Amino acid sequence: MAAGHGKRGEVIVRACEMRKRVDWKPGASAPRLLAFIVVLFATSAFPAEKPGVTIQVYSDFQCPFCRGFAQPVREVESKGVEGEWTKVEFKNFPLSFHPNAQLAAQAAQAASEQGKFWEMHDLLFANQSALQRDDLLRYAEELHLDMERFRKDLDSEAVKQKIEADKAEGFKRQINGTPAFFINEKGYTGAMPFDELARLVRTEAGRAAAAAEITGDLMSRGATGAPVTLEFFADLESPVSIPAIHVLDELVALYPETVRLQFRNFPLAFHPKAALAHEAAMTAARSGHFWEFATYILDHQDSVGEQDLIVYAGRLGLDEVKFAETIRQHKYAAKVDADLSEGFRRGIRGSPVVFVNSKRIDGVPGLQKLTEYVEAELAAKQASR
Repeated sequence: MAAGHGKRGEVIVRACEMRKRVDWKPGASAPRLLAFIVVLFATSAFPAEKPGVTIQVYSDFQCPFCRGFAQPVREVESKGVEGEWTKVEFKNFPLSFHPNAQLAAQAAQAASEQGKFWEMHDLLFANQSALQRDDLLRYAEELHLDMERFRKDLDSEAVKQKIEADKAEGFKRQINGTPAFFINEKGYTGAMPFDELARLVRTEAGRAAAAAEITGDLMSRGATGAPVTLEFFADLESPVSIPAIHVLDELVALYPETVRLQFRNFPLAFHPKAALAHEAAMTAARSGHFWEFATYILDHQDSVGEQDLIVYAGRLGLDEVKFAETIRQHKYAAKVDADLSEGFRRGIRGSPVVFVNSKRIDGVPGLQKLTEYVEAELAAKQASR
């Protein structure tokens, strides 16, 4: 695997700023130069902010479609997409019917060991018809690699294991052809031009930013920092969510200082209005009205059409025009999707589901069972002190 960040121009600008701060000039002493390098890498090469978009590309160096996609990917890796910090990760996925793909992947990984993955990546795709061992050694020489080390790494078990790890991850993600790629965990297949890839990056960046606006505390109640968290995966259009939330509220009332309730979106596909209802609840959450809105939906499950939701937002004092625009643009759908994905990752297929810390309860939980779980968690926390 190899990764790269776009927007290198920004790094150069930051480098100039850092040079001024440490007062480094060509010919300056080694300690001052070292200080400049440390500050540069701490603030520019490894930015404090997490990249807005991560692209993971599964590719085969002998695949003609991957060759067509290599240039747009490389352009994003080297230049980024205007306005968005983008991280690109290359994942090896050599296909069994391409006889030279495995060794080419090993060559790219061996070059990566010397910091020249992307340079080797470019040569391999540019010379896709020449991927024999002698060709790969020639490319390594062109890149001025340490040839003794390259030969050793080319056939090393460590390099082969890294490639196998990429393939295993790809199979787990149900990839069976190349190129395939994920943008912030959303999967795509096939090649596309740079403009289309850039459009997807900007779209996913917007979705990620919107989802980040809805923090967990906006959908929780109970003591902050409580030793026991109840994660409640629920569909607001499901009738069984109503008794479930009533029991959970009872429990929080019994343990006001030690239990926190955290809501997670899990709208079910066979409830046609659920997705929009959850997006509306996220929109209300952005203004601090999640619980009031969720209660309204649960109490009016037979009338949660778009206009119903907008009217109720107005009753809460929210701007109806802005609220309507937000839900029509599906601005917070990404937050709902993120909760759904987390639920699927944890094996949830229906709702409600409650986690008492890590202990799972499917369906409407009983108060006695919840109390037993909470008491066990509190006892375990006390014993570990």
